[in-house]
Amino acid sequence: MKWQLHQLVKPFNGIMLNLHYMAELSAWRATTKVNGYNDWFQKDWNYERRLTLYTEISKAEQLDSQALDYFEFGVCGGHSFKWWLAHNTHPASGFHGFDTFEGLPEDFGPFAKGTMAVALESLDIQDSRAHFYKGLFQDTLNPFLSGYQVGRKKLIHMDADIFSATLFSLSQLYRFLRPGDIIMFDEFAVPKHEFMAFKIFMDSFYIKYEVIAAANNYLFLAIKIV
Repeated sequence: MKWQLHQLVKPFNGIMLNLHYMAELSAWRATTKVNGYNDWFQKDWNYERRLTLYTEISKAEQLDSQALDYFEFGVCGGHSFKWWLAHNTHPASGFHGFDTFEGLPEDFGPFAKGTMAVALESLDIQDSRAHFYKGLFQDTLNPFLSGYQVGRKKLIHMDADIFSATLFSLSQLYRFLRPGDIIMFDEFAVPKHEFMAFKIFMDSFYIKYEVIAAANNYLFLAIKIV
């Protein structure tokens, strides 16, 4: 291109993209009702509100005793994974954790590639219902899904942090989603990562959903497919 426009614009791409999706997030929040727990507005961040969100979802959807297929993308130290294992007692439930266990595959804001690495063995999870898949989601998810049979209600925890991993996982899960399935996001309010992936996915696949819980000013969010 004669003007080499990319040299003028590219240095500002990140800032402009972030501003664009901040505006999209603001508009989405202003027009989207939360049918359940919502702590908006909070002046501070509190990790314990994530557990409150889990508790409220479990109670409202009666997730403690029914058979579930639980998927977690981004297991890291296993805190959320262990919470759901402890709070769903059905012996037929399946818990599936996907993670590189070698840290982030790319930079994420202030977190450099390789941050959040946790050895799988250190999780020390003995529950026979738990299964783990080590590697990039792009390498592990589709082989798993090739043998997956849809049946039980799905609870999907998106804690992948980065845009690429979140969008990939959602797009591959699309054909397995059924009314009543729940998707949780752990960094929903990060504009050009989980929110951008969510927005593109919903707009591209025409997904109908309702928001059933939000915590820490929409950083933690849960939706239900309708």
